[in-house]
Amino acid sequence: MASKKKSTTGKKSASRAKEAAKKAADKAKNRAKKEAAKAKKQAKKAADKAKSAAKKAKKKAGKAKRAAKKAAKKHGKKPKELAEAVAPAPAAAPAAPYPPSRRTWPAAPTPTPTPTPTPSTPPAASAAPSSDDTIVVLRAKARELGIANYSRLTKAQLVERISAGR
Repeated sequence: MASKKKSTTGKKSASRAKEAAKKAADKAKNRAKKEAAKAKKQAKKAADKAKSAAKKAKKKAGKAKRAAKKAAKKHGKKPKELAEAVAPAPAAAPAAPYPPSRRTWPAAPTPTPTPTPTPSTPPAASAAPSSDDTIVVLRAKARELGIANYSRLTKAQLVERISAGR
């Protein structure tokens, strides 16, 4: 009797596995149908867009042809002769090699240097340092005289070393 129970349990699990496999296959089939319908819809949309662009181009070409005939009639020539006489200018190169978001502004015009008058007296470095001079002026004099570590010196030390360096 025990063996009969085992066989029915095995049959039940096998039938459950078959049902699960069938459900999974149905889900996959439905998913594939949905994706195929979506792809078909996208393809139709792209085809419609291409048709629309082709219609616009054809319409533009017709307008250009009519304009050429009108101009030829006005000038007393055939459209082909007129086209050769009035050749279109070659296409201009793009304004910038980058997309619009990366364009750079044109360079600003360079200012013309104004001549500075030459002083008749030697530069301020030759003048004797005083405590009235600012630290910036004293450091400039120290730099001109070649004093080492002038940027770390105090105002009093700069005055002393500049006076000694002369």
